[in-house]
This record gives sequence, structure tokens and C-alpha cells, in this order.
Amino acid sequence: MNLWKGAIMSVIQLKKIMKQKKIGNKALAEASGIPIGTLNKIIYGETTNPSLDTMKALSIALDCTLDDLLNDNFEQGHYIDHEIADIAQELYDRPELQTLFSTTRKVSKEDMEVISKLIDKFADDKE
Repeated sequence: MNLWKGAIMSVIQLKKIMKQKKIGNKALAEASGIPIGTLNKIIYGETTNPSLDTMKALSIALDCTLDDLLNDNFEQGHYIDHEIADIAQELYDRPELQTLFSTTRKVSKEDMEVISKLIDKFADDKE
């Protein structure tokens, strides 16, 4: 597994634990002593290799272990979808997909359905 996929899984784990513990970005930043800007960069994937001290501070604030943040099995029965990790890797590798994803995140559900149909049509035309 390459480092980027490992980092993505850590971000996914962090978000999953935050959701489970019902703690938001601001509250976690305050509880961990990590600046909100630094935490946001980790959560949104801008920082892909946070320091060990940062990860320790997060684990203490979230009352979990470092393994919980780094492994894809926080609490039995919850696993990372490796297909999503592959998609995230492709987003990282292809800037044009990053642009498309960033842009489409802001559109309504109805507009997204229209966009999806257009993309499907383009894919059908290529076959």
C-alpha cells in the first residue's frame, strides 16, 4: 500500500471517530491543542503526513489509540472501503479529477443527477 492510501485511510478513520464521538473540528482543535487550520488541513487531505505528536494529541483528545486512527477497523465491524481509497488515490493523481470533484461538491442533488446523466452519455458514446 502506498503512503497516500494510508493517509487517506487515516483521514477517513479520523472523520469516522469524530462522527462517532460527536465532536466537530473546532471542539477537537481546542481539546487537542492543535490549531484549527492545521486540523482542517489534515481532515481535508491537504496534509497527508501529520506528525506523530499531532496524531498523539488527536488520539488523546478523542480518547482512542493511535492504532484506532491509523487502522481501518476502529471498532469491530467497521472497515474502510478499499475501492474508495483507490478512488481517492486517483483523485490525488489526476488534477483534472480534483477540479471536477471540487466543483461538483457544491452543486445541488438535482444538478448532480443531470451531470451524472451527461457523464454516462459521454461514456456510452466512447464505447
